[in-house]
Amino acid sequence: MSDEQQWTETLHDGSRVLIRPIRPSDVAGNAAFIDELSLPSKHFLFLGGISRLSDAELQQLCAPDQAHDMAYVALAGSGGQERQVGVCRYAGADPVHGAEISVAVADDWQHKGLATRLLAHLIDYARGHSVKRLYSMDSASNDRMRKLARHIGFAEQPDPQDIRQVIFSLDLA
Repeated sequence: MSDEQQWTETLHDGSRVLIRPIRPSDVAGNAAFIDELSLPSKHFLFLGGISRLSDAELQQLCAPDQAHDMAYVALAGSGGQERQVGVCRYAGADPVHGAEISVAVADDWQHKGLATRLLAHLIDYARGHSVKRLYSMDSASNDRMRKLARHIGFAEQPDPQDIRQVIFSLDLA
């Protein structure tokens, strides 16, 4: 896959973003993006476990191997003043279980259709790379993810190991 692959998307409110694969040079922007998320957004993204990633974790997230992991970022602005406003990724793709996804959108960019656009590109990439299933484990109280998952066509089921979580899954086969 080439770093040249990118899309300019117009969102519901007319704002425009550039969506492209994440790059190792995105570490600082990704760190700033995570730092700027509200506490509820961080809670849902990390299932309440953490609120900040180490430098090593950030570097790893910005350099997916593209055989088992992939990520796209959404950037707003231009002329060297780009700001990361979203990220969508899958990780750990295997032929049996598929790959786990996550999606996060800056609080001031939510409700514009950005998560849907990010997920559409990720799903296309996954299909093109023989990923059979995408799934997400989320807090049962994460209504934003529930709405997004239903809109995209993910099935929902309770997590059999944790009643506070749900599993959203999308069969790509």
